[in-house]
Amino acid sequence: MYFWTCWYTKRYRLVIYLTLAIVLTFMGCLPEALEYRGGHWFLSKMTTALVTRIWEAGTVNTIGVLLVVMLFAAADLGALAMGEDLKRRELDFLLTRPKPRNYFVWTSWLAGLTELVPLLAFPILTSILVMFYTTHALHAGVLVRMSLAIFAMTAAMYALVFLFSTLSGTTQNGLQIAGFVVFLYAGLNYARSEAWFNGGYHPIFWGALDWFEPSHQLFPSSNLIVLICVTFALPVIAQTGFKRKDL
Repeated sequence: MYFWTCWYTKRYRLVIYLTLAIVLTFMGCLPEALEYRGGHWFLSKMTTALVTRIWEAGTVNTIGVLLVVMLFAAADLGALAMGEDLKRRELDFLLTRPKPRNYFVWTSWLAGLTELVPLLAFPILTSILVMFYTTHALHAGVLVRMSLAIFAMTAAMYALVFLFSTLSGTTQNGLQIAGFVVFLYAGLNYARSEAWFNGGYHPIFWGALDWFEPSHQLFPSSNLIVLICVTFALPVIAQTGFKRKDL
């Protein structure tokens, strides 16, 4: 019951985030496929080179859009998972029911984590369908592979914000931590991009997702495994701290 309550209370946020992600993804898949002639837009005549270019550009645009939208949504959902309820004292009644505190922590955490799934899956599906319709070819391997990396990053962000909002009892602290993490990570990526520019190396997936490239991992999928472990470890810490809180 509490699981579906968490979903229900955030339904409007989910609709807004999902709509935004789908619209931006749809727009990001079209530029390479369209050409402007005589005051109107037309689908370009497909060639092998153009098909490749459409899928490459559409994949990069889709990943860029989803990374921004998903990180922001993850921070927002993580902050609201329990922090808002604690702030409004709405858990006072629930905690008097015959349920342990860890039930509310893990149920709230799981509900928020599952809320991220449609926010990623539907825009990815939209992107694939749009590019398949325009090119009549299917080259979705990179997009699907990178979507797993996006979900791992956003899940870790969600778990981090969930931890701080649960321990502090407010949404503000969780969002501040999320903002600091994004700012720090963006700064590191910018510094790395300057080094890459001077060295003449500029990967196609510059930035956050470059962390998942083979050259930056101890072994295949090692960084993905690290993020999965972090995602599950943080609610354990939140559970320990929440048990000691005086409500």
